[in-house]
Amino acid sequence: MHHAREAKLRPRHYPLITELNKEEEQVLNGQAMSRRSIAVSLLQEYQTLPLQPRLVPSADGALKALALTIPAYAMAGEDNPYWKVYTDLILKLPSYARFFILAHASVRESVQEWVQEQALEHRVQLATVPDAIEMTVWAEDDFELVHDPDGVPYMVQPHSNRRAGDELASYYAARQFGWQRVKVPVYFEGGNVLVGDDFFLLGANYGVDTFLDLRYMLQGEGNHLKKKLTELYQQYLDRDRILYLICTTLQLPAEQERLIKLNGEDWKEILYARNTEGTVQPIFHIDMFLTLAGRNAQGKYHVLVGDPRVASRMLGNNFDDLATPEAFDEIAELLERLKFEVIRNPLPLVYVDDAQEKVRKWYYASYNNALVEVNSQEEKTVWLPTYGHGNWQELQQVDQRNKEIWEGLGFTVILLEDYHPLAEFAGSVHCITKYVERE
Repeated sequence: MHHAREAKLRPRHYPLITELNKEEEQVLNGQAMSRRSIAVSLLQEYQTLPLQPRLVPSADGALKALALTIPAYAMAGEDNPYWKVYTDLILKLPSYARFFILAHASVRESVQEWVQEQALEHRVQLATVPDAIEMTVWAEDDFELVHDPDGVPYMVQPHSNRRAGDELASYYAARQFGWQRVKVPVYFEGGNVLVGDDFFLLGANYGVDTFLDLRYMLQGEGNHLKKKLTELYQQYLDRDRILYLICTTLQLPAEQERLIKLNGEDWKEILYARNTEGTVQPIFHIDMFLTLAGRNAQGKYHVLVGDPRVASRMLGNNFDDLATPEAFDEIAELLERLKFEVIRNPLPLVYVDDAQEKVRKWYYASYNNALVEVNSQEEKTVWLPTYGHGNWQELQQVDQRNKEIWEGLGFTVILLEDYHPLAEFAGSVHCITKYVERE
């Protein structure tokens, strides 16, 4: 039995949306994923794949269009924290940005009414999906949108999705938004892919998954594994950009529950949420701790790498001990070796307490999970989530410090709503949006 690191109780300062709490139950096991990967690879000759796919950049170019998914639970109740986040975000994004919104049928009218009230009809294309499909708020993950040289948009989906409801929702999105939809035998999730101007980064966890799914095809005499994997991902996602796989060599802990004493009572705490055994990433998606920020005047590409140690020092706590800060340091060093200009920004590890269930859940208040727009050296904007709210007022100084770091890089900083309600479930603003088109 461990003693709690901090005795102070911090209950939610927002209503808990139970549907998001349950979404982790929709998980395919490894064997099922491998079967689907092989099946999809057998179907390749029946699909029209883009011959020269180009990914939509994560930072470079004007934000012409984004996709959002709005499930019914994101509008339920009086003071819904997710609806607050959506409306705040849409109104703060540029006036030229268009939105592809996929909503559950039962809330279509409510979304439509709000769009009309804000006079946004000319910028919003609204499509619906039946309520029976368990679509989530995580628009980022289920597909990558690629364009062929003629500008035709293709929705490229991995062979499987650990959340089957989102996969089915994307089927409706493709049909109603007029996108070509193709399935490919490699595994990826959008949050684990970041796209630069002439490169893209992939969290190595999914490179490993793809190798395990297709190892019989990828093995063979003289085959260089990295080269084979790179060719596979480039074939389906982007033939022109260089692929870098991002990982740490340190052994990392998987998600765990442990018993603690908190104010004399028996509680349990949940650590390393969403990390699987054998993970090579300190957080399950790289967009939670890496942000692309365009090139500097000398032509080096800026990458912000979250630093839990700096955040702990600012807040005067020792929570970074639970964050394996060495793994973040090692990834920062890897990016420097790859000739990126690395900037470290505070990435706090925080928690929320459920006194009824007697559970303390740890999560990252991620500022790296932001939206970025680089039009030129003179015209750069970032939309940053904030966390200095409710029982975490002291995070206002971390909100401010992250803002200063971006301003130091020449960015206009637009601060967004309270993102604790999403961060508790291992996401933030980048996770609930999908870049569809850049200028």
